Amino acid sequence: MNKSILIFLLGMVCFGVRAESFVSGADVSWCTEMEADGRLFYNKAGEETELFELMEQIGMSAVRLRVFVDPENGYGPWCDKADVLAKALRAKARGLDLMIDFHYSDRFADPGTQLVPRGWQNMNREQIKEAVDRHTREILQALKDEGIEPKWVQVGNETNNGMLGDFGRVRWDLSGAARFADYAELSNVGYDAVKAVFPGAKVIIHLAGTESGQWFFPDFKAAGGKFDIIGFSHYPNAGEWNSSAAGATHSNVNTERYVREAIVRFGVPVMICETGFDVRNPRLAHEVMIDLFNRLKPIDGCCGIFYWEPETDGQWRPESYIPLGWGAYNMGAFTTDGRPTKALDAFGGRTVVDPYPSALKIYDRAGSNVLATMLPVADSEGEFMALLDVTEPWMNINIVDPESNTWYGSDPADKTKLSTADNKWGLWIDSERTGIYTIKADLASMTWSQTYGDNSGVDDIIVDTDAPEEWYDLYGHRIANPTPGNLCIVRKGSQMHKVIL
Repeated sequence: MNKSILIFLLGMVCFGVRAESFVSGADVSWCTEMEADGRLFYNKAGEETELFELMEQIGMSAVRLRVFVDPENGYGPWCDKADVLAKALRAKARGLDLMIDFHYSDRFADPGTQLVPRGWQNMNREQIKEAVDRHTREILQALKDEGIEPKWVQVGNETNNGMLGDFGRVRWDLSGAARFADYAELSNVGYDAVKAVFPGAKVIIHLAGTESGQWFFPDFKAAGGKFDIIGFSHYPNAGEWNSSAAGATHSNVNTERYVREAIVRFGVPVMICETGFDVRNPRLAHEVMIDLFNRLKPIDGCCGIFYWEPETDGQWRPESYIPLGWGAYNMGAFTTDGRPTKALDAFGGRTVVDPYPSALKIYDRAGSNVLATMLPVADSEGEFMALLDVTEPWMNINIVDPESNTWYGSDPADKTKLSTADNKWGLWIDSERTGIYTIKADLASMTWSQTYGDNSGVDDIIVDTDAPEEWYDLYGHRIANPTPGNLCIVRKGSQMHKVIL
């Protein structure tokens, strides 16, 4: 073929799959279960915030919600029709686009686990096809009845080896299109059911690992498999995320290459439906996610990235995990006190790596108890602030960056200067007065300060009567509705005091 003609045809293919806009989103399917466990979420200013509103504040434009067939048989009372509908209504209220992720199982489906729902296990193949059609239509029609239209629908989750057990298994003992015949037939039932309810929704075939598309989709297409978008899971790790080695499957470098190849080879858009990074290392997660966005967002035909369950902190776990002996999911992007880490900065459009942590902690003298959380000061670089309840004269404290385990003390030559040197001095409140202090730390100038705030009570202080009252707990979280029995800090104008309700 003439070289100029080939270049023209490739250009036409790329133009045909150009994404309308790049989506940044998150799967937050655990949120209702977490909320039922009493978990609260806060924005970076420490204000309690409803999770879907918080996703919007971060800069995300979409959420992804998984659907189980009968989770009471395998997972618990979550991610069924009622739960999905409740979360979808919250997404609609915030103006967030919606992806629905059908697992066609009573619990999580992945490449190694594609279990037939308990209620479907005695069915024959034709009955299974009817069940897939009925389940898909039922969920989507419930959404439609509420005026909710998903933009994308996954027909199966991480279906590298097929779906629904032996009914839709990829037959590795066969070759070519024959391998995918059973799976493609069931997948197409789901595809057709989606289009019957929402003709404009884009149907995604979702695989684990971006490298898997190269061997999966040629035979799947040859078997008649239908799809509008290719979806991948990509979970970079600390050892491989920036590797260019051919076998590095957790590499952003290789993921960029695989995404570009898939768009050209298969002529459809590609989306990262799941990603995440170790929640215990948010500073590196921040760098990795910014690198991933910087690599994929400029690609015509790459239409978005979704973080998988960012609202988790590496400690909370679903109740159903306990009898199974499973630990907590450790690739979220929230702190233990309910705030997003800087791992999510890229989802709000940040393209440059920020060298500063998401927050600092103030510990007691022994370094065992957190006394307050220092939050970033708005419109500043490297400045943090917290209100600290000083309970003893000349109290000793520690300021700690928990993301890098950096402990700050003072420079022996200047107690207002922060130091991480081996010969650093401890930090202390330079007064015998107890009460509420404003503690500031500036990591750009490596300085810190302490300012006494009046804590004598409402009747004894002069306040700006035009200023609104702002209520905080001792960790710096803003409280919308203070409850009796709690010790709170009230700020009104320039004055602060503590109150026991």
